[in-house]
Amino acid sequence: MVEMMVALALFAVISTVVIGFLTSSRQTYNSTSDRSHYQQSLRAVFSLMTREIRSAGCDPVEAGINGLALADDTTLRCRMDLDGDGGTLGTAPDEDITYDYDPNVAELVRTTAGGALVILRDVQMVQFSYFDADGNVLATTPLSAADRELVRFVDIAIDGELQDGEPVTYSTRVYVRNG
Repeated sequence: MVEMMVALALFAVISTVVIGFLTSSRQTYNSTSDRSHYQQSLRAVFSLMTREIRSAGCDPVEAGINGLALADDTTLRCRMDLDGDGGTLGTAPDEDITYDYDPNVAELVRTTAGGALVILRDVQMVQFSYFDADGNVLATTPLSAADRELVRFVDIAIDGELQDGEPVTYSTRVYVRNG
């Protein structure tokens, strides 16, 4: 009887350790998976934004297109002539693009002639910062038309929060053609 009690006690201790290990492993897996999905979403958003902001000011027929039509802390509107027709409302659907962060709903929205689309949800902050060719920050936003002409780099910072409440910040710097 004593041997049976010792065996049961030993089994209970081993079971508790194994269950604790499995629970901890599952939490780590969920946290890693959540971080991975969030990073992948941000990479896709940054890739899209980078490509489009780099094209801002594309003006193959020298029609005088201002690459940045609006430059604010949470809104950026870029224009480009992708089809070479001399304007930004041609056959190419993505010649006039606005990125706008709405803190009330925590969403980053991309708007084109085709309509608005939420490209990132559950965002705590999106910040656009603008720099001239010498790396000096153009701090007074929204930027005037003259200051928008000076922009050569745009820093994009996005703050979010993982499902477990851990804050994350991602940022990138984008070269702007703009002239």
